[in-house]
Parts: sequence; C-alpha cells; structure tokens
Amino acid sequence: MVAFFKLIRWPNLLIIALVQYLIRFAIIESLHLPHVLNHGYFFIGVLCSIALAAGGYIINDLYDLEVDALNKPNRITIGKSIKENTAWNLYYATVIIAIACAYLLAQEAEVDDLWMIAPLAAVILYLYAYDLKARPFLGNFIVAALSALPVFLVGVFDILPAANDENALQVSQTMEVILAYSLFAFGISFMREMVKDAEDKLGDKAAEYKTLALILPAGIFKAILILLLISHIVPLAYYSYDIFENDKLSSLYLFILVVGPLVYLIYKSALAHGPKDYKKISTILKLIMLTGILSMLVFTLSLLYF
Repeated sequence: MVAFFKLIRWPNLLIIALVQYLIRFAIIESLHLPHVLNHGYFFIGVLCSIALAAGGYIINDLYDLEVDALNKPNRITIGKSIKENTAWNLYYATVIIAIACAYLLAQEAEVDDLWMIAPLAAVILYLYAYDLKARPFLGNFIVAALSALPVFLVGVFDILPAANDENALQVSQTMEVILAYSLFAFGISFMREMVKDAEDKLGDKAAEYKTLALILPAGIFKAILILLLISHIVPLAYYSYDIFENDKLSSLYLFILVVGPLVYLIYKSALAHGPKDYKKISTILKLIMLTGILSMLVFTLSLLYF
C-alpha cells in the first residue's frame, strides 16, 4: 500500500484536492457565487482530477524506468514493490475512473461535450510519457498546462454552466480570478519543469532526451530561468503594491510569501551548478505554488472580515 501511494505521488494529489476545494469554499461558497454542482458532484470532479493526475504519474514512471534508475533510483517502485503488469492495470483503472467522472459531471452541468476533456488529457499525458517529454519546450509546456487544468476545471464545470443574463458579470469576474490562478499555476509549473530537467540531466542525457537543460548552454539556460522569474515577479509585485492601501493583509502576504521567495530564486538560480542546487530550487517553487494558491483564502478572509 505504501508503494502504491508513492507511485501515485499522494502529496501532489492532496494538493490538487486542496486547490479545488479552496476554490469551492474560499471563493464560490464564501462569496455566494453562482455554481451548479452540489457537494457530491463536486467531489466527483475532484476525483476526476486526481485520477487523471495519478494516471499521468503511473504512465510516466512506466516509460521512465531506465531514466529513473539513473536520476532517482530510490524513487522506483515499478519492478520492485509493484509489478509492471499491475502498474499498467492501475493506469487503465485511473483513466476509466477519470472518464466516468467527467461524463457524470458533464451530464449534471448539462454541457455534454465537456466530458471529452478527460480522455483528451489522458491521451496527452500518454503521449508526453511515451515521447513528448524528450522534446525541448513542448514537454515542459504540456506538464505546465495540465498542472493548471485542475484550477480551470472548477470554473468550466461548476461556474460557467451557472451563467445567465442576471449573473453574467459576476460569473465573468469569477472566471477572471480563476484564470489568473490558472496562469500562475502554469507559470510556476513551467519553471519547475525546466528546473527538474536540469536536475535530471544525467539520466535524460543517457536516454538521448532533448530537454532545454541539455540543448542549451548552462549560462543561457539560467538566463532564461531568471527572465521567467522576473516575468512573474514584476506583475505580482505591482499588483501587491496596487492593492496595499485597500487590502494590506493580502498585499503583505503576496510580498512576503510569493514575491519574496521568487526574488530569492533569482539569486539561487544564478549560483546553481548541479542537481542538488536545482533540487532546492524545485522544492522552493513547489512551496511558492502552494503559498500562491493559498492566497485565495487570504483574499477572501480580508474581503469578508477586514
């Protein structure tokens, strides 16, 4: 059982569930925003996202056995604690669960074609594991987009179907907030995937992958990473400054727990040389993702009580 939870990256799945329930309770219900799913169907939506992500982790490990043996030998579970055939069966089960959940959600939301999101995401994850992760930029882009998908799906399945002439403006404003968090998740995930490629250069090179970390000189790779960090710092810092007078709590939260760590990563990236350095940067980016998403709770508390 421990090996199974290790295989599906249970902490990451927990974060997905946390993010989606934060949107539901910290934004939608706390602010009495229009939505169509009851708690039971919302749970089905969360299960759909978790099943897709778990399937993605399993299929990635199935096609990454040789690479992981070099990059992360202690993380391997397939072939040790879990048989390869069992892993394939678990993968098929997660895909079936995800598609079934998506179908139920689409029927409840009365938007029939939305169920296609699940099989499409599953196909993209399979292609990523089989081939696309070895290609520069494209692999990073796909993972980043799919990392942002759970945030955006809440809007697609729960909020947009509730739109009508009376609440159109309210729904539009809510979707803008969800889109902003989706873009944040995309950007942080994209940088983290770049950093993970730099961390995994040894195994990726042996597998003849063409990741950005391998095809670019180290100096140029770090320069691109720093430019991406700056591209996130500037708008977040400006927004924090802009809201300071009316919302000091949220402004200080963003400065201290999101902008500050991103600035620190510029320093860490400039000095990074090996896998251990990039491992630390990856961990910090993961924490920034968490603090950034948790800001929706801070914004709501500030709006309601301060």
